[in-house]
Formats: sequence, structure tokens, C-alpha cells
Amino acid sequence: MEVTAVVLHDGALAHYEVEIGRGGVCTAYLSNYRGDGQTQPPQKIILQKEGRHWVGNISNENLAQDLGYAVELKAKPILEQRKREGGHPAG
Repeated sequence: MEVTAVVLHDGALAHYEVEIGRGGVCTAYLSNYRGDGQTQPPQKIILQKEGRHWVGNISNENLAQDLGYAVELKAKPILEQRKREGGHPAG
């Protein structure tokens, strides 16, 4: 499953296309950023939820948290709909 997540990074919106994989591992690819090129966020981020927090393979913990929560908000309704319809959550 893939969702689009938008987060604020250094005062500008960063749009990520996020693939939600097995085991809750998410791979986010930067698709659009209109902020300063000097402060551009990472092109690719690997995220995973650990407890109540999201962690990523980047040093910016706030960006990892914000992106993880944005994915969670977008994906949760889709996953719940699939459960009601009896489909596999990862399909």
C-alpha cells in the first residue's frame, strides 16, 4: 500500500510518497519540497513504529516522528476498511 504524507520541514511543506511494507516498515520518498534547497529533507527515509514513537534512519527525530504520524493518520482508515471487508491488511 502507498500513501502520500505531507509534513512541515524548516517552514516549507515536504511531500512524501510512502510505501507501507510488511511488519510496519515504511519507506518514504520525497516527491516535492518547495523550501530552501540548502535545507531540503532527506530523499529517502525508512520508518518504523516502536511503541508509541516513530523512528527512522535519519538524525532528525522530529521529522521521523512527524512523517510517521502523518502516515499513521492516512493509513489507519484504509487498513480498518480492509479489515471490515475481510481483505489482507498488507494487500
